[in-house]
Amino acid sequence: IMLTFLGIIVLVIFVHELGHYLAARAMGVAVDSFSIGFGKVLLKKKMWGTEWRLSLLPFGGYIMPRGEQDYYNKEDDPESFWAVAPWRRGVIAVMGPVFNLLLPWPLYFMFLVGQPFPDVVVPDGAEPARIGVMDAAYYSHKISTNFYKKIWTAVNTPREQPMSIKDVGGPVAVYEFTENAKKRSQETGDWGFLVDWIVFFSINLGVINLLPIPVLDGGHIAMAGYETATRRKLSILARRRLNYVGLYLVGAIFVLAILSDASRLFGI
Repeated sequence: IMLTFLGIIVLVIFVHELGHYLAARAMGVAVDSFSIGFGKVLLKKKMWGTEWRLSLLPFGGYIMPRGEQDYYNKEDDPESFWAVAPWRRGVIAVMGPVFNLLLPWPLYFMFLVGQPFPDVVVPDGAEPARIGVMDAAYYSHKISTNFYKKIWTAVNTPREQPMSIKDVGGPVAVYEFTENAKKRSQETGDWGFLVDWIVFFSINLGVINLLPIPVLDGGHIAMAGYETATRRKLSILARRRLNYVGLYLVGAIFVLAILSDASRLFGI
């Protein structure tokens, strides 16, 4: 029952972490491990100098850059995370959310290739024309840009009612939306409804991670920007204190999400 839900979670997390991984390699930083999930490692394989892992709890993921714990690069490793310039660390941080925000284009493209053209009457016995690569690229760009335009319009439209705790969705809300999209797709035979939901979920994850909160990607981007502008490296104590603040803020958001899920489950 939860396979679709877990599949979407894993896909969106993989895309996010892939952005970090590719950026790290491009910026000259080695990556020791790439994990989908947290906790006990279920499967692992070493490829391209990185250990690829599938862990027990699929609600998250991470990459472990080389030397992440060696803040002052005492090992003098040129491929260490802390050996590269701050702007390079900022690029590594930003590319995870960027990959989430760019997912609509390749996802719609893959969904559209080979599909019959919509709203075309096909004579009995005739084979319907299929969407080719060029048309799929054109339509995926058009759909993706329209999707962002709708989000922009929704964000800038004044709300009739103030936001409440029910507007903050947690895992239960994500599961419910996934099941609703899946059910609608099955009933209509149009799996575009499920693809639309994956796109929306991926964009949400990207936007949330860009918030300038320490421990989130946005926080790392802000700190890298500060170090680039001042040409001074934050002390490890200052970074730890900022991360503690970030943990409290993220924890508060998580509590709100759980309360929102509880109100949704029990009709409070």
